[in-house]
Parts: sequence; C-alpha cells; structure tokens
Amino acid sequence: MEINWPTLIGNVVVGLLVAVVSARVTVYFALKRFYSEKWWERKAEAYGTIIEALHHMKNYADQHMEFEMRGSELPEDRKKELTENFKRGHGEVRKRADVGTFVICEEAVGALVALEKDLEASGNTTDWWEHLDLEYAAVSKCLKTMRDIAKEDLRIP
Repeated sequence: MEINWPTLIGNVVVGLLVAVVSARVTVYFALKRFYSEKWWERKAEAYGTIIEALHHMKNYADQHMEFEMRGSELPEDRKKELTENFKRGHGEVRKRADVGTFVICEEAVGALVALEKDLEASGNTTDWWEHLDLEYAAVSKCLKTMRDIAKEDLRIP
C-alpha cells in the first residue's frame, strides 16, 4: 500500500489548523467569561460596601432617635462608636459617588448624589430631632433605592 503524502500532509495541516482555531476560540471565551465574572465580583463588592456604609449611617440616626424618644442619653462610648461608624460610612459613600460609574451604574451614582443633597438639607435645621428625622429618612430612602439598583445591576432575582 502506497502512502499518498500530499493527502496525508493536507489532513495533518487541516487537523492542526482546526485544533489551533478551536483552542483560540475556547481561550477567548474562557477569558471573556473570567473578566465578566471578575467585574461582577467588583460590582457586588462595591454595592455591598455602599449598603453596609448606609446601614451605619442609618443606625446613627436610629439609635439617637430611639434614646431621644425614651428621654434618656446615649452612653458616651456608644455615642462615640456611632459617630465614628457614621463618619466612616459617609466617607465611603462620598468616595463611591466620586469614583462614579467606574464600577457601579450611573443610576447608583445618582442615588448617592441625591443622598448628599438630602443630608445637606438635614444639616440646615437647628432642631436636633428634625435633623435626625431628615437624616434617617434620607439614608433609608437611599438604602432602599441602592438595594433595588444593585439587584438589577447584578441581575439578582
């Protein structure tokens, strides 16, 4: 039996070509999926950080209002802890608003900007209770909005 070299070489070349193209396509889609998953993780982390920061901000007003309703004074160490958590949370929210749409969606940035305006308005009152009430309402509204935006942006049912 005689070997047909041109046919054999042609088959080997075609086989190698198909293998190389298949490998490249597979790697391309694998990398695309990897990068997509990494971005999803970064977004999820960003939204989680924002929601946690908003929680601390809301807790500040909530705890102060609770003690005000009881007619009692917050313990000094608890007041200090709440203030530090509020400042840290507010700083995180401002940072995320400044970073903007690099990781989170435009709608989320808009909600954070709206929160800043609402917080500024709460600072314009001289009544402590009214200030707390406005602050609590602003943060609660933003927290609900941010949860809804995050679910939609991350495609979580």
